[in-house]
Amino acid sequence: MAGGTLTPRQKMINMMYLVLTAMLALNVSAEVLDAFVEIDKGIENNTRIVAEKNDSNLAEFRTAAAENKEKVEPWLLKGEEVHLRATALYDKINQIKIDVITTGDGNDTESITDGTIDASAIDDKANTDASSRIMLGVTGMKNGHAYVLHDAMNGYCNYLVSLIDETQDPSLVHTLNELLRLPDKVSKTDGEVTSWEVATFDGIPLISAVALLSKMQMDVYNSENEVVSYLIRQVTASDFKFSDIDVAIIPSSKYVIRGTEFSAEIFFAAYDPSLKPTLTLGGRTFSAGEKGKILYTAIPDRVGVTALQGSIELGKDTYPVNLSYTVIDPNIVVSPEKMNVMYRGIDNPVKVSLSGVSQDEINVQITNATHTRAGNIFNVRPGKERTCEISVWNNGKNMGAHTLRVKDLPAPSPVLDGISGKTAKKSDLLASQGILAQMPRDFDFDLRFRVVSFSVFAAINGYAEEASSNAAAFTPEQQRLFSRLRPGDRVSFTDIKAMGPDGRTVELNDISIKLK
Repeated sequence: MAGGTLTPRQKMINMMYLVLTAMLALNVSAEVLDAFVEIDKGIENNTRIVAEKNDSNLAEFRTAAAENKEKVEPWLLKGEEVHLRATALYDKINQIKIDVITTGDGNDTESITDGTIDASAIDDKANTDASSRIMLGVTGMKNGHAYVLHDAMNGYCNYLVSLIDETQDPSLVHTLNELLRLPDKVSKTDGEVTSWEVATFDGIPLISAVALLSKMQMDVYNSENEVVSYLIRQVTASDFKFSDIDVAIIPSSKYVIRGTEFSAEIFFAAYDPSLKPTLTLGGRTFSAGEKGKILYTAIPDRVGVTALQGSIELGKDTYPVNLSYTVIDPNIVVSPEKMNVMYRGIDNPVKVSLSGVSQDEINVQITNATHTRAGNIFNVRPGKERTCEISVWNNGKNMGAHTLRVKDLPAPSPVLDGISGKTAKKSDLLASQGILAQMPRDFDFDLRFRVVSFSVFAAINGYAEEASSNAAAFTPEQQRLFSRLRPGDRVSFTDIKAMGPDGRTVELNDISIKLK
């Protein structure tokens, strides 16, 4: 990417965001809120594209460093540091987005799944209180996320600018300041001067705050792309010069599993295109291909160290070649991401690896379960049997199997919202919103059960009274019953039922509270 330039797509997104912000000042309609959802979606897609470019840049850097460590590694280390800081800042902003959404939409919002945000699933998009509370904090205290974000963005900008020779690329420095640097003060249209934090986040709809934070994430990754591209350009073609001819050997790996192919590239570090070297190794002869490289391959059939000696000829000259590699048996590692057991009705993340084999060459077959794959993680949903057997395959070969136990999800414990223990004040009971279902503290999965019904029983003036609810919250009738209780009275919560993420309804233990 050329320094100091913005793509047409990014310019369009920036312009649309400014237009929609202006529209919000006039009228917050459903159509405008939905438009922000589309803007956020476009920003997220663009951010993913830039992230892929960033990964490609670093891969190019690492390849260059492998070929010439002395010249390239100082620039690569700077590029790696830029990537680490960009990722950390991106993650920080993503957590701020999650805090804003859960403040406005509740902790059980369906718009957040494992840290991934779906803006279209936000229920209270027009909420204008959440962004102010989270981003600005307590009035006058400056303890909201916006103040931390302001300093983090400017600190990241200062660091990137420090890597650039401004006399060499002033347009890139200008672009970084335009993308990242945030002002301390902002003048409103009425002439009032206020802080950037207040001007940006005070009273804006939740979905607008999410889109704005997404744009800042995109700016972080765009800036990373600009700076890493600049660092790559500092390593010019003249940096890759060789004074002597030498033989280079690049094996695919020094360890290889028995029965699989071992390969190594053997070539001259400097070569003449008019001359084609020839390799003699292990009683076999190999000719050079593109750019003077010779590809040596072998399929070992025994475990241990294989050492080969041979020679490579270039014109009238002959150079010695020594090659060794180690052959090992396959080692399967099947690691449940939570514990050595899987639970019915939910996705259980299982990591599968095979020594010496890349993840894209590994496949699995699982009995008594269905599964989906995300990289090297297999999300397994077990069936009715008590065990699942995971067989690991590579290139059509069964490399072994691993058996895991299967259990039902444990039942949660019921608790009264805002009340702990077996006694409570009447005021605390009246302030409580209902009954919650909590999983055991030592349970490794972050799962939620939802209370779907329960009954309240109490003896008032010697007469038993009962009221039921078909949800987790107290009904008006139940709250009226609470208001008639006196100190020393006991109230019981019975027939408590909760539904788990697997859709199964379970009956929970009763709760008994004595009023103080």
